[in-house]
Amino acid sequence: MSERRGKAIIPPVSAIQLRDNRRCFACGPDNPIGLHLEFEWRGDRLCCQWIPLPDHQGYAGITHGGLIATVLDEAMARVLWDRGVPVVTGSFEMRLRAQAHSGAPVFVEAWLEGGRGRVSRCRSIMTDADGATVAEASGSYVHIPGG
Repeated sequence: MSERRGKAIIPPVSAIQLRDNRRCFACGPDNPIGLHLEFEWRGDRLCCQWIPLPDHQGYAGITHGGLIATVLDEAMARVLWDRGVPVVTGSFEMRLRAQAHSGAPVFVEAWLEGGRGRVSRCRSIMTDADGATVAEASGSYVHIPGG
């Protein structure tokens, strides 16, 4: 990205080309250090289970918040990708509510909340095995024509 007078020049959406090489950090089956998330639809919600490893911690036994954000963002983007709408994240906001512990499963749900034009808005939630909310997120996803 180049800059002109202190302002970033962002390529137009039509210039972005997305190519899946199966190495996505979140869901790519060919990424040896990836999370290998697998999703399934339950009604209008896309769901997955993830068990954070000790290598995913920030502090001893506590999953790094950046990885929690990655999982929630991936789930929301996949809500649209699975419907044939290629997207990139435009904005993302997360609220951490409890710790996710290494080795303990967490459950993720994501859904489409609405949209306008070439932007869709999604929400997601991560809960622990007791049903307590670990984190909640929302994001805006920009549609990429032709992906």
